[in-house]
Parts: sequence; structure tokens; C-alpha cells
Amino acid sequence: MAKNLNLNIDLKNLDVKQLVGSLKNVNFTSMKKYSSLFPSIGLLLVAGVIFILTLLMGGAISKKMQQSVRAATDIRSKMSQTPSEAEVAEAQQYYQKYVEDAARVDAMGIKTSMRELICYNPVIFPDPVDKSTQIYDRFGSQYRDAIEKLMERIRAKDAPSDAEIRSRTGTGNPAAGEGGFFAGRTASTGPLSATIDAFCLQRADEIPVYANPECFNWYGFWEKYTYRSKDQALMDCWNSQVACWIYEDVIRTIEVFNAGSDKVSKSPVKRLLGVSFNGPVRIVSSAATDGFMSLPGMGNNPVNSQTQDIPTYVKSYSVYLPVPWTGRMSNEEIDVIHFALSVVVDAKSMVPFMKELCSAKPHTFREKFEQNGKEETASHNQITILQYQHQPVVRDNSAHTYYRYGKDAVVQMDLVCEYVFNRKAYDVIKPAPIKALSGAPAAGQTPVGG
Repeated sequence: MAKNLNLNIDLKNLDVKQLVGSLKNVNFTSMKKYSSLFPSIGLLLVAGVIFILTLLMGGAISKKMQQSVRAATDIRSKMSQTPSEAEVAEAQQYYQKYVEDAARVDAMGIKTSMRELICYNPVIFPDPVDKSTQIYDRFGSQYRDAIEKLMERIRAKDAPSDAEIRSRTGTGNPAAGEGGFFAGRTASTGPLSATIDAFCLQRADEIPVYANPECFNWYGFWEKYTYRSKDQALMDCWNSQVACWIYEDVIRTIEVFNAGSDKVSKSPVKRLLGVSFNGPVRIVSSAATDGFMSLPGMGNNPVNSQTQDIPTYVKSYSVYLPVPWTGRMSNEEIDVIHFALSVVVDAKSMVPFMKELCSAKPHTFREKFEQNGKEETASHNQITILQYQHQPVVRDNSAHTYYRYGKDAVVQMDLVCEYVFNRKAYDVIKPAPIKALSGAPAAGQTPVGG
């Protein structure tokens, strides 16, 4: 068979042309003897082809199988991690609470600057319906009444003046000067008679704190108001209204801090020296606050200055004015105002007083700032202390001659504070001349906060 069947076929390296050439040399007559072997040879050939194809395709199939195994493993892993419908519903509720909390915080932020107005009748903000100039006189009268009511809330009076002492005792202090802290009174130096001292002690036992409406500059401003123009009148009304909101927070702090006290000697807060927007609060006859650094928006005028004490919106800083640690400036969302506050307090009460000043305070407001609007309640916490210093009170100093603070050590505490208003809340009533002044920060400045 090997002699008649000359088949030189290399199955491993099968070549079709080689196969055909080999077949030409086949003696088919002789092959008939071996025809019974053809099926086996065919099977052998098919097996060889399959074997070759398997070798060629095995790598690709193995790769596909590995990919399928990995995909199946990944699917099983994700199926095990996929939350159930109940878990999805719980997660949605949790997320919805976050959304509601954010909306609630935003609404609370807005309500902090929705406050009671000094005057609803006549309507002043944002633009008076009544075009007469008398409406500003009426506003001024209501403003002074509001400040006097603030004094009544803390049951405050000032120390006796020289005029009161002369009227009460028939005597005066020959050493009295002319530069008293409050308008209309004088400060005295030198020893006092026993009668005068007794009168001063009597006053201190009748009240829990020394204060006077003149502590707030806008009170005196409206006493003899002179109309100049509509825009100026609107700015005067707005500036004094903003100042009054800050005054209210100072009074509220004293009211809470002195709760239950009926005399100065028992009160933590002994005396309100003043609030100022144009510079540090100064006692004219004392150098106690000299050198107290002012901040942006604040000039150098003492609290009893006859100039307007304007709450200035802080929009920029310069190399001459230090940047406060909050770094806040007025922008499209907030208005930032700085003010100075001075008080005489018990030495042990300095830190608690500052904490109370910066605490949340309740307030009411009327819907849409209208007289007949629904009255609502809210709370605000808008004060941040930027700067602080204190010094012992020298009791025989002319600024304290008629004041009796008790036996405990007392200090004069001077603060510079920051007050933040939410513009979304009150811009609706802000007069046009004020809006023009309270726009975005100056070019090159980066506002922060909110």
C-alpha cells in the first residue's frame, strides 16, 4: 500500500496544493483494494481540520469565556448591592428632608431682616404716597417716641445733672465743667458735698442702669429736623431706621442681662455710654477710648457729634483700614454695617455680656411690611464682635462724677461690632437712593460671607 499510495501529506502543516499534487500520483486501480480504508482516512482528515481550527480558535474562545465570567461576577456583585424598593423609598425621604431643611434655613435667614418699622402711617418706604414734607416730621416724632420706649424697657435714667442737683439741693458744684458726655448736662470734678452724694446714691438705687436717649445720635437728629430734598429725607429715614434696629438689639441685651435687678449696684450692666456708626464712642472729658482703632465705614466722630451718624454699608477695604477677621463685605446677598458700642459693666460680666450681645433675639414683623399685614414672630442673630478692649473705671474721673456703680470693680468695655442684613428680606422697602449706594462691592474686591 505504501508503494502504490504515494501520499506525502503532513497533516500538521496541511497544504491544499500538496494534497492535490499527491493525489495525481495515486494509482486508483490499486486503491480499490483499500477502498474500505477511505472512511477512516476521511475521519482522520476531518479530525485534523477540527484539531487545527480548535488550536486557532481556542485563544479567542478562552478570552470570551473569561470576559463572560467577569461580567457575571460583576452582575452578581451589583445585584447584591442594589437596594430594595423600600430602601430606595427611605433614601428619597431622607433626601427630601435635606431639601426641606435647606429651604427652612433660607426662610429663617430671610426673616432675620424682616423687622418692625418705626412708621407705617404715613408710609415712608420705599417711596411715600403722600408727597408733603410734613410726613418726615411725623416720622421723626414717632422715631423719638420709639427711642424713649427703648429706655423705658430697661427702666433707665441718666445720673443727676447739675441743673437737677441745684434744683434738688439748692447747691451746685463750683468745679463743674461744660464738656459733659450727654447734651444738656455737665460733668463735674472735685469733691462733692454729702447732700449731692446722697442725691446721686438715691438715683442709683431707683434705676437698674444709667442710660439716656441721647446715647443714640439719631434721637437728637430728629428733634429739630430740617427738610432739604426728597432723596435726602428718604436716606435720613432709612439710615435712622437701620440704626434703630441695631439700637433695639443693644437694649434687648441689657434688658435680658439685667433681668431681676432693681438698682445699679446689683446690675451686671451699669451704664450704656452709647452706640456710634461714625467712630468709637468717646466720653468727651475722658481719654479712655483714645486710640481705639476704627474699622471701615467708621470715621472719628464722638458719639455726641452733631453730624449725622450714618450706618455705612461696608463695600471695600484699603491699606488704611484693617480687614476684620470675618472678611465680610456687602454684596448682592447681604448688607454689612459696622458699629461701636461702649458700656460700663461689672468686671465679672464682660464675657457673658458679649455672649448675650451675640445671641439670638426674638422679634416681630408684619407681612409685606404693611400696617395691616399679618403679624409674625421670628428670631435673628446678626451681631458679630470684631474688636474688643476694656479699661478700669476711674470713679473720680469727671465722666463718672455723678454716677454710683456699687462697690464691686467695674470696667468700661468698648466693642466694634458687625451687623449683617439679608437683602432678599428688606430690599423690597429700601428707597432708591439707598439702593444706589448699597450695590455690589467695588471692582477688585472679593466679597465673602453670606
